[in-house]
Parts: sequence; structure tokens; C-alpha cells
Amino acid sequence: MRRAISLLLFIFSIFAYSSPVWQRKVVNYERNQYKAGFQNWMIAQSEKGWIYCANSNGLLEFDGVNWSLYPIRNKLLRSVKVIDKRVYVGGSTEFGYFGPNELGLLSYNSLSENTKDWGGEVWNIQSGGDKIYFISDRHVHVYNKKSTELVTINATAKIDCSTLIDDVLYIGTSDGVFYLKGNVFFFLSTSVSLKNQKLVSILSYGSKLLVTTAWAGLYLVDNGSIQKMHSAADTFIANNQLFSASVSGTKIVLGSVQNGVFLFDPQDPSYKETFSINNGLKNNTGLCAFFDKEQNLWLGLDKGLSYIDLKSPIRPLFSIVSPIGTGYCTMEYNDEIYLGTNQALYKLDKDGCHPIKGSEGQIWSMNIIDNTLFSSGDNGILVISPTGSYKINIPGAWETHPLKADKNRLIVATYSGLIVIERVGGRWGLSHGISGFYDSARGFIEGDESYTFWVALTGRIQKVKFDHTLTKIIERKSYAVPIRENVFFRKIDNNLVVCADDGIYKYSSITDGFDHYTELESMLDGNKYYEYLFVDELKNIWYVSDGLLKMLPYTTEGYKVHTFNWGLSNELISSYENVFLMNNRSAIVAVDNAFVKIDLSQATYGPNSLKVHIKKLTSSKNDSIISYGDARKAITLPYSLNSVRIYFLATDFTHPSDILYTYRLRGVDNEWSAPSPNPLKEYTNLTEGRYVFEVKAYISGEDSSSSEITTLTFVVRPPWYRSIFAYLVYFLLVMLLFFVLYKKTIGKQKKIIHQKGEELIAQSKRYQEESLIKDQEIYELQNENLKTELKYKTQELNGYILNVIRKNEMMEDVKKNAESISRAIDEDKDRSAIRQKVVRLISQINSNIERDDDFEVFQSNFDIIHQDFFKLLDEKFPGLTRNDKILCAYLNMNMSTKEIAPLLNISVRGVEVNRYRLRKKMNLDRDVNLSDFLSDLK
Repeated sequence: MRRAISLLLFIFSIFAYSSPVWQRKVVNYERNQYKAGFQNWMIAQSEKGWIYCANSNGLLEFDGVNWSLYPIRNKLLRSVKVIDKRVYVGGSTEFGYFGPNELGLLSYNSLSENTKDWGGEVWNIQSGGDKIYFISDRHVHVYNKKSTELVTINATAKIDCSTLIDDVLYIGTSDGVFYLKGNVFFFLSTSVSLKNQKLVSILSYGSKLLVTTAWAGLYLVDNGSIQKMHSAADTFIANNQLFSASVSGTKIVLGSVQNGVFLFDPQDPSYKETFSINNGLKNNTGLCAFFDKEQNLWLGLDKGLSYIDLKSPIRPLFSIVSPIGTGYCTMEYNDEIYLGTNQALYKLDKDGCHPIKGSEGQIWSMNIIDNTLFSSGDNGILVISPTGSYKINIPGAWETHPLKADKNRLIVATYSGLIVIERVGGRWGLSHGISGFYDSARGFIEGDESYTFWVALTGRIQKVKFDHTLTKIIERKSYAVPIRENVFFRKIDNNLVVCADDGIYKYSSITDGFDHYTELESMLDGNKYYEYLFVDELKNIWYVSDGLLKMLPYTTEGYKVHTFNWGLSNELISSYENVFLMNNRSAIVAVDNAFVKIDLSQATYGPNSLKVHIKKLTSSKNDSIISYGDARKAITLPYSLNSVRIYFLATDFTHPSDILYTYRLRGVDNEWSAPSPNPLKEYTNLTEGRYVFEVKAYISGEDSSSSEITTLTFVVRPPWYRSIFAYLVYFLLVMLLFFVLYKKTIGKQKKIIHQKGEELIAQSKRYQEESLIKDQEIYELQNENLKTELKYKTQELNGYILNVIRKNEMMEDVKKNAESISRAIDEDKDRSAIRQKVVRLISQINSNIERDDDFEVFQSNFDIIHQDFFKLLDEKFPGLTRNDKILCAYLNMNMSTKEIAPLLNISVRGVEVNRYRLRKKMNLDRDVNLSDFLSDLK
């Protein structure tokens, strides 16, 4: 049974592996992917890097992630040209251009509507200055971009191809090559030998025209000569009908009808590549070829579209599904490359891969020991030497290692322990197993001390020492290190190194333990899990982190700061990564589709400069497009559409699956989001305001800080009830409400005030009436009091007057008594009797003196009644005597002279004299009435 399988495998290998090795990466896009017609007749590229195809169903757009189809009338397109921000197209009886509308969405504008009586198909579009040339079968339509004028020029023959060089339009016909001068075509005489040939293309090559024919080959033509070009493509041209051609620099690509395309460089005869269904293409008819901005090749096929990565330093062994299975290990032995896969061991040469007989089954590792190749695998160890090969039957062999102290014995790590093989008579064979060790020992390495080995087990590391016969364990020690299954040991700068879950550890003989290898971590990607770590012969450090293969190059100046990110995130085999350095210029890496080769001489460091484009902005509430691409007007959203989806992308046809995006919406997200491959972000229920969406893209494994930031600004208008107009209405309503309330309040207040006023008036009237009554009562009381007081004062005054009268009477008595005394003296009466009369007279005088205080009483009462009359006299006339004041009082009381005389005990004449003296003291004129003057005294 095994022999039968080996025979079938060998037969299949002869059939399948005869193709050349190390192919280009080919990506095929089929109709079921882009949802359009099979045929793609011409390809162009915009400034954004997006690809546009003239498809049989319309204009096909590919941004690296999404496909979009823009149909036109009659559907079929034959030609496409991107000029500025317009995409000019030509097809069946139709030509025009697509340009962004106000929303940024491509909108078609027909130019062929301005032509009369024209029919045919536009096969090519050329541009020069302000003119656009639409070249159809027999006409050239010249469109002026500035004046929008359209002129149609008839050709003398059917146009098969065309080009514009130095603003001169050349056309290829079955009659040769013509050029346009003014509105007339002139024959290029040097092309006379091309008559009756089917011309495929006219291209600029150097300073000449490169004319491609369908069957007769390539020609270089100028004004003075024509010569046939001989190159590495001659055999391909001789065996195929050519249909298309394209030029980039010195490279030429030819598309055939039946055998794919041929790429070559006339200036480098050794360079040639063929692309067909044998090495990646899905179809062999090359309708068109196009070199993009990165100088990678696009092919428009009769069925589908293909992208060929020409610039990548990574080339797969097979561009299609690997017929040799999954790759696991590589080794160069005697100038031949051996490849270990899950199917068998293969030898690689220029003709392909060939299986090694007896190696069937999973191959895990290969080692070269003493000029002998040991291939360890699931079905044993295959030993290959210059004299031949043979197999050692040790099932489940992980790897084979030499012993420092014994050149004739090797130790083999297997699924269930360690086995010793021994060389006897120049041939290696099974010796014995080591007792006491039955673990799977895939990851192990010999230590500095002989017969001592380090073994990596899940969750721990063991140091095992065997006896010199390698039959038993004499010492074993475990170290707790957080490692995973299938971990390998490495020697870096004489340090024993192992990768763990939380970084890289190295063994310290001083502490007899494992510590973080911080120096190495800082040179790589920091403190994290490394799936793979390997140092090649040039001291380059290869490692895998986050599923990406990277390399830290070593130079004469030491390790560079930056690393090369090779990617391969979806191709590496987890826990079984393998890198082999070949001839110091390239490396072979094991992947799930066999192997890839990395050309280190083509490696250029530098993060990929990815430009993110905002594809469109849509409403997640009704899926309507708000903005598409390059919208010309500011983006303003109504509040009803405040939930949005933002579609964005970075165009990279080489690493589409490795692109990561990080973004933020200022005002909502202040921090950048976690990297994600999803080119879409949705925001819901945004409040009104101005928003700036920022997004940047980078290749997984590279530094995102250097990525370019793309922004999108949009404004969410407030809801109608929070708009400026609404606030104005609210303000007016509030003012109106205040006005109404004011009016009502004022009216009510006026009414209340009126009522209160009437009440106050009534109260005032009542108060006035009551006040009048009270005032009347008070007045009457005051009058009564005044009357009473006046009566009392009058009584006092009368008493004073009576007292004065009494004094006067007394004075009369005194006078009589004095006269009596005088007569008694005259009569010489008894002295005692006289003395008695004198004493009685003195007593009578004293009695009257004691009553002289009546004047003060009189004065006080008179001041009360007559408003401080005596005080005013004292102030105005301080020189008045008491008798003067009494006279003034009597005059103020309007008493007559006759009435005053007895009061003053003087004669009337005496009163007159006193009045005269008083006027003199007061300096009164003779015409001033003294009584009136004293009555008016103030």
C-alpha cells in the first residue's frame, strides 16, 4: 500500500512540479467577485490609486476593498482614461466622462450626444494639453476641455490602435502608421513595410514608436527608419497571436490570445517572465495590460482581472495551490535545496520540486551533521549522504542533534522520549532509548556541560543530565517559566534563550534561573509573546509577533533600530514557523502553501505610506448616501439623520488583509480606537454640533504613529425645536407671553389700583371728615383750654392790677400816715407815739415790698398770652426799665392814658410824658402809633 502511494505521489510530482519555481504573487478577481461582465478591455488608475476598468457591463471601480459598477447607455465600454478628477470612457456608440457630483458620487456626462450621424466603438482615449481624443473605428473625436467644443475627424482607414506622443496623435491601420496634423492625417512613410499587417499597439519606447503586430513581431519606428526588435520574447511572439501591449520604462509586456502574457526587458536579455493559467492566471487571453503607480502589473483578461505583484521581494514557490502540501523546513545540502512538507521531502531545482523516495509523510526538521543530512519526520529519519540515502525507522522523530562529547552518537527527540542512534561502519542506526524520560521533547538543546540537555515542556523547563552511556538520567531540575507547547531554545550571543508568554527569557548561571532578556526585547517589539525566534548565519534576528514575520537586520555597525515587516500573517503555520537563509541574499520561509522566498537585496525599510480615503458617509437610519468621496459642498446633516456610518479605506493591493485602521471622532472619542481591519465605523444619536472624524491606516506590525491622518468634517444641525429659528420663535413667544402677562398684570394692577384709589379716596374722605371732626374737637378743646387758661391768666392779671390798685391805696394810706407823722412832729407829740407810727408805717411798707413779686407773675402770664412780649422787648430794647415795660404792656393791651394813669399811680400828664420818653428810647418816628407798634412787635 505504501509503495502504491509513493508511486502515485511520484507520478503526480512529475506532472505537477515541472513548472518554473518561485513565482510571482498573483491575485485573480473573477466575475462573481466584482459583479460585472467577464471582459475587461482597458485599465486606468486614479490619483487615489483606485483601479478603473472598461468592462463589458460599464465602468468598473476597485478601491482595494470594494467593487463598484457604473453602467452607461449600451453598457459595453472599450476604453478608459483618468484625467484630473474625471474618468473618461468610450464604448459602443458612446463616449463621455464620469465626474463627481455635489455628493461626490460619480455621475456620467455624455459627449457623444453632440455628434451627428456617428456610430462605432471607441477603442482608445488619449489626452494632450486641453484636448481629449476619443478614437473609434474610423473617427477621432477631439474634445476641448476649456471651450467644450467637440470636433470629429474622419480617418482614411480603419483604426486598429493609436497613441499620443509629444501632442502628436498616431494611429495604426492596415495601411501603416499615420499622424494627425491639424485636422488631417498624414502617412508616416517609414511604416510602409507594415502595410497589410494587423497592428495591435503603438507605444512610446525611448525616442521611437514601438509598433506591435499581431503575428509579425515588434518594430521600432521613427521618421527616418524602421527596424524589427529581437528580444527574449521572440519565441513567445512566434508561437502566439498578440492582442495587447504595454510599456513601463524599459519593460514591455505582451498579451496573447491563447497563452497568457509575456514580460521582458530588451535591455536585460536575462529577464523574462510568463504568466498564464500554468502559474496563476485564470485565463490565457490578455485583452490589456497596465502598470500601476507601484509598477505592479494589472491584466484585463477575457474572463476576469488579475493583479501581479512585481515589486514585492516575496515570491511564492507556487502562485496557485501547492501540490507538495504545507511547508515545514528547508535545508541546503551539496548545493541543492531540500524542502520538508507534510507530504514528503522534496528536492528543488530549476525544473521544479521532486520527491525523495522513502521520505513519504510529515517532515518536521532537517539537520546537517558531519556532511550528512538528517530529515526527521513522522515516519522516521531519512539519512542522505554523498554516497546514498537510507531510512532509520524511528517513528515520531521531532529532530536529531549531535553530541559535543561523542561524534559517533546522535540524540533524537521523539513524541515520547529521547532515542540514541549510533554510527557503526559508516552507517547510522538505532542504538537504544534513554530510560526515565518519556516526554515529548520537540524543543531541546544541549547545554554547555556535556550530556546535559535543556528540554522545553508545557509550563516549565527542565535541565536533564545523562550518564556517559546515555542510558539513564543522573540529574533533573525544573524551572517554572510560563512557556507554551512546541517552544524551541535558541543560542543568542552565547545566551540560552527561550520565548515565554510574557516575553523573552535567558538563563543566568549566576542565579541558576531564567530572567527577562530586556536588551533583546527592547530591540524587537518589546515585552510580549514571540511565536518564533531565530538568528541566521548573518546574525539577522528573525521573529514572529502578532502573527507577523519580521527581521531585525545586522550590519557592521550592529543592529539597526528598525525592523523589516514581511507580513505573511495569514500564511505562517502557528508554532511551526521556519526560516532558512540561503546564499546570504535570500531566505526561504515555510508557509501553508509550501514555501516563499524573500529576496533580501530588494528589501527596503520604511513604513508603508498609506493614504486613507473616506469612501462615503451614509445615514444608518435610512441608508441614504450623505456624502460620497470628494463632496464639493460642506456636509450638514439634519438631526433626523444623526446616526451615521463612515466608510473608509486605504488602497494597498499588496497587503490588503494586513491593513489596520484606528480612528476617533473629536468631541466623542478623544483617544484613538484599538486597531481594527474593519473599514467602517458607526456613530448613533449624535447631538447637534460640529464633528471632525479622524482616521489613519498602517500595515499590521508597523508603527501607527507615522501614518497619515485623514479627516472628515460634518455638522449635525439641531432638531427643529432647538434650532436658531426655533429659539427665535421661543423668544418671541416668551416676549409675547410676557407682554400678555404684563398687560393682564398691568390691567389687574390698574383695576386694583383704581379700586384701592377709590377706597383710598373714600378712606381719605372719611379720614378727612374724621380729621375735621377730630380737629374740630381738638380745636374746641384747645379753645376751651385756651379760654380756661386765658381766664386763669386774666384772673391773675386782674389780681395783679388789683394788687397794683391796692398798692396805690396802700400808698395813699402811707401818705396819710406820713402826713399824720408829720403833723405829730409839728404838734410835738410824744416821741413814743411818733415812733410807734413810724414803726407801723415801716411794717406796712415791708408788707407791700414782700408782695413785689407780683410783677414777675404778671410778666410771665403776659408773655404766655402775648407770645413772649417781654422777651422781645428785652431783645430789641434792652435799656427799658420795669415801669417802661409795664407801660408797654398796658399800651399793648390797648389801654387808654386815663386807664393807665391810676395803674401807674401817676397823672395823665405823667403817662403822656412816659409815652414820649418811651418813643424816644425806641427811636420811633412821630407818625408811628406806639400802641400799634407794640401790638405788631415780633
